[in-house]
Amino acid sequence: MAITVPRRQLFIGSQWTEPFMSSNTPVVNPATEDIIGYIPAATSEDVELAVEAARKALTRNKGNDWSKASGAVRARYLRAIAAKVTERKSELANLEAIDCGKPLDEAAWDMDDVAGCFEYYADLAEGLDAKAEGSSFSSVRYF
Repeated sequence: MAITVPRRQLFIGSQWTEPFMSSNTPVVNPATEDIIGYIPAATSEDVELAVEAARKALTRNKGNDWSKASGAVRARYLRAIAAKVTERKSELANLEAIDCGKPLDEAAWDMDDVAGCFEYYADLAEGLDAKAEGSSFSSVRYF
């Protein structure tokens, strides 16, 4: 049974959208040179839309949503991503192996590394809370 890369769109402004020019780029398995799927080919127009959407998201609620989120809140998001990567490790490793032409065992180790990175940064985010508590500032902005 052949593994194929799932069809994707661009995620802009909290929704999946087709690229501006509706074009796609083939994904080629370097080991077999077979086309295993297609990914959206973003243009400068798509980038502009994404930047505009990101700016709008950062200013939502006067910029207080994410900029004032505690390290613990941020850590929960990062750990949720790590958990999903771990949960889908087999599927992701298979996709990584055919996308990169690498051995499946190495791709599985890569998935462990990905989850580990999100866990590492979750720990750092929680450390921000401890750092803020020891600060003389009444309001510490994290970023």
